[in-house]
Amino acid sequence: MRSFKDFFSDIVRKPPILFPLVGLFHVLWLLWTVWDDRLVPFPGIEWLQVLWMFVYTLFWIAACDMRKWGALGYIALTLINLSFNFAVKNNKVSILYMSNMFLLDGIFSLFLIYYYKIFR
Repeated sequence: MRSFKDFFSDIVRKPPILFPLVGLFHVLWLLWTVWDDRLVPFPGIEWLQVLWMFVYTLFWIAACDMRKWGALGYIALTLINLSFNFAVKNNKVSILYMSNMFLLDGIFSLFLIYYYKIFR
């Protein structure tokens, strides 16, 4: 079991420089999403966005640790998000669910696919 200091050092030093920067972006976006929904009662549907963003952040941090399951999970989550985006585009649910960064997630998934061979 690694210490938090070793884990943090690994996710910053092991991958290409783009990965920790995108990881920081995910963490900041997660914090912004939590802040945006802070006044909404907790078991509300609006908190699905926070959960969705938390899972994205978790998978990206695992990808920064050069884990294949993190990269594959992020790509799968992006594909699920894109399919939801096109399936519920004109429904009332789309206002509550849709991720604002689904295009960015697609671009980040392309980075993961490009660097996939160096993952363990």
